[in-house]
Amino acid sequence: MSIKTKVGFIGLGAMGRGAVSNLLAKGFDVVGCDVRSDALDWLRAQGGTPACSLAELAAQVQIVVCFVVNSQQTEAVLFGDDGLVGELAAGAVFIACSTMDPSYVRALEGRLASHEISLIDAPVTGGAVGAERGTLTIMGSGTREAFDLALPVLRTFGSRVHYLGPAGSGAQMKVLNQLLCGVHLAAAGEALALAKHQGLPLDLTLEILSSGAASSWMLADRGPRMVAGQFDDISSAVDIIVKDMSLVLDATRESRFPAALAHAAHLAFLGTTARGLGAKDDSAVTTHYELAAGMP
Repeated sequence: MSIKTKVGFIGLGAMGRGAVSNLLAKGFDVVGCDVRSDALDWLRAQGGTPACSLAELAAQVQIVVCFVVNSQQTEAVLFGDDGLVGELAAGAVFIACSTMDPSYVRALEGRLASHEISLIDAPVTGGAVGAERGTLTIMGSGTREAFDLALPVLRTFGSRVHYLGPAGSGAQMKVLNQLLCGVHLAAAGEALALAKHQGLPLDLTLEILSSGAASSWMLADRGPRMVAGQFDDISSAVDIIVKDMSLVLDATRESRFPAALAHAAHLAFLGTTARGLGAKDDSAVTTHYELAAGMP
């Protein structure tokens, strides 16, 4: 693949911007599309090329990376008004990095194949920091041939790029990832709320818990925000984890698998968003436990 391969990129949020920065830094040309004009201004300032429409983007590229929020937005990007399907040339590869229902992904592969477009299901984990540093873990699936075409692109923003097999396998792995993320995050919020309720020094509590066997990535990353009670610096919103945990529960129901901890975590996030904090950082889940205990 030429070092100046042109890549289409849809979704210039925090994760998308990190991925785009790495694509540009590693020699790819990027044509980007986003519903927000400020995101397109950002892309232009980085040396990328804004596209005024999906059709304009599709006319210039053979590989598209999509970092939108969910399957509904992915569906609109592909099959909505001014969607990519019907505009992308035969042989194009569509890389979906969103967290989506595995059954939707499996069906999507066949729908795209009928238009001679290959799907690579490639959800990621590692957060906005991982995207910026190019250290995301990528859970790739689809045909091996299409995955090999996508691999040079994926390696620009992922330091661990895995191939899991048929399309939908990546989505299944991301469901497992989000189950643990949600449970770990809710557990961290519960533990720090209990420490606060008991009058323990929160900074020292976090230091101790983070230094031993009780530590987790979520505790280390979200714990300082929980201790400070500041939830406006958003890595990922409460509403996003509510959506992701809903996918987890859908998968467990489909598999007839009892997942009590996932259900408990989901309820904690639902309780947080029900109190009007859905747009806040997901570390705000600690307030669910504080309020349950009657704390101010």
